[in-house]
Amino acid sequence: MLVGVSAISLLITVIPVGAFLLHRLETRFEQPDLTEMDFAGVIVLSGTIAGTSYLKRGEVQFLTAPDRIFTMLRLANQHPEKPIIFTGKDGVLIDRGFSEAEVLRKWLSDSRLLTQNMHFETKARNTHENALNTKGMVSSLWPENSQKPWVLVTSADHMPRAVGVFRKAGWKIIAYPVGRITSDDLHLASLNVSGGIKSLSRGLREWVGLTAYYWTGRTDEWFPGPKSVATDN
Repeated sequence: MLVGVSAISLLITVIPVGAFLLHRLETRFEQPDLTEMDFAGVIVLSGTIAGTSYLKRGEVQFLTAPDRIFTMLRLANQHPEKPIIFTGKDGVLIDRGFSEAEVLRKWLSDSRLLTQNMHFETKARNTHENALNTKGMVSSLWPENSQKPWVLVTSADHMPRAVGVFRKAGWKIIAYPVGRITSDDLHLASLNVSGGIKSLSRGLREWVGLTAYYWTGRTDEWFPGPKSVATDN
């Protein structure tokens, strides 16, 4: 068993399987120049704050995907006339009294970074609910903008699945991927065992998620790609 585990670890280190899987996801959408685009607002997906650390110690730790928050702050200041929606509660099935959106709102307020155009959807537990809940929020607060294009911000590897889900929910989406971690130059024999395992785990999670969402009807496309905004619905 030890020999087998060692051989597998060596294989995924010498041959960057995880990096290949992630690279395919991360390069599916290019980051657009928003200065040349007409859009109604911005939607930022949760998945940044470590819920366990907050519940245990009351500390806000941005352990994963902090680029989503940085991008949210930048776009909120660049486009003060447009609503910026952060959506997401907790990624676990059992309610443990944690809502990432509520925690982030308080942290931004305490840090004097909260702007008037920031809004928070606090109930969604996954990407499917992100799409549905924000759709209802926009239809209620800004009905005139419900059929206009919205910018979607999430991690580059998660963007294909997110775009597919939002299209299925009736959104016109401008994909704005952030936090790309792979390089266009993929090399063999990096000998980074922990990095190889993390990349493989992250890549497999998204590919399995794409397949599961397609099979369960949460998206109409197995591997969603770029489309014209005029027909993206």
